[in-house]
Amino acid sequence: MRIKDPSGAEFEAEGPAEFILNEKESFLKDLDRRKAGSGAADASVDPEKTDQKAEFWGKVVELKGDFLKLKIKSPAINAAEAALILMSANRSMDQEDDMGAMALSKALKTSGYEPDRLDRLLAKEIREGRATASGTKRNRTYHITQKGLEKAFRAINKTSRQE
Repeated sequence: MRIKDPSGAEFEAEGPAEFILNEKESFLKDLDRRKAGSGAADASVDPEKTDQKAEFWGKVVELKGDFLKLKIKSPAINAAEAALILMSANRSMDQEDDMGAMALSKALKTSGYEPDRLDRLLAKEIREGRATASGTKRNRTYHITQKGLEKAFRAINKTSRQE
């Protein structure tokens, strides 16, 4: 599925219908928020779609303490892809676009990945437009872009094909 907005924003996804519908809904809400100029989430939330989203992400990640943890550790995905999956899950489940560096680092370690430095791990993803970073050192936050969501989904697909 591909959507182009007159503002220049684009959405493209492929895969299971459940994933496409969830990500399309997120994209359209984000677009509406940007057009309205407000950071507030839409008050009208469809409980059925929320349940589908929770069910999908429940198969991929779990909440361990205050941090997300991947349920699907696989040699097919590297630490950078795992970080993208965690950021997309955080965005979808918590409705927070940004994820702090400390939270992302702890989530990766809880998931079984041991990156030396998160900024170096994600440098290529940032250069290629899959994520953005703001802030410095411990106050750094990461934001996953649409390209990053697509790569995260491809990584999830790689693990599901191996099972």
